[in-house]
Amino acid sequence: MNSTQFRALVDAAKRARLKAYCPYSRYPIGAAVLTDSGRIHAGANVENASYGLTVCGERVAVANAVTRGEKSLKAVCVVGRSPRPCGACRQFIIEFSTKDTMLIIVDIGGDGRRESVTRAKMFAMLPGAFDPLEAGLLPPNPQNLLKRRKGKKQRARKGQR
Repeated sequence: MNSTQFRALVDAAKRARLKAYCPYSRYPIGAAVLTDSGRIHAGANVENASYGLTVCGERVAVANAVTRGEKSLKAVCVVGRSPRPCGACRQFIIEFSTKDTMLIIVDIGGDGRRESVTRAKMFAMLPGAFDPLEAGLLPPNPQNLLKRRKGKKQRARKGQR
């Protein structure tokens, strides 16, 4: 990801945050994902009076990408005050991630003037993640996990042909 893509991704997440619907928690979160095709898709948290129906911004952004035919994430950006993807969001993001998918966390701070940026690989954020490919739930060579699986397993398959 180059610096132009990085800035566009952060800006998209910041704009999405402004559209969050969070009358209960008053905790707006914006998220944006950069797909392998280079497109950016954004989302914000959408709360509900029945709290269990609330949807986090990260999942909204990923779902926006998926409904537009994108199934492989290059980077995910989350913006808010001390934002951290919850466990459900981390697993949801992993479904469409490779070992190289980057998580960018932008903490805008309490005053909204200063921001700190943290970067990490998505798989480092959820050690021992449930892997649908290893569990046999996805067909061989699914588009979203091809990059992650290039290695000894694919080399072994080529040798079996």
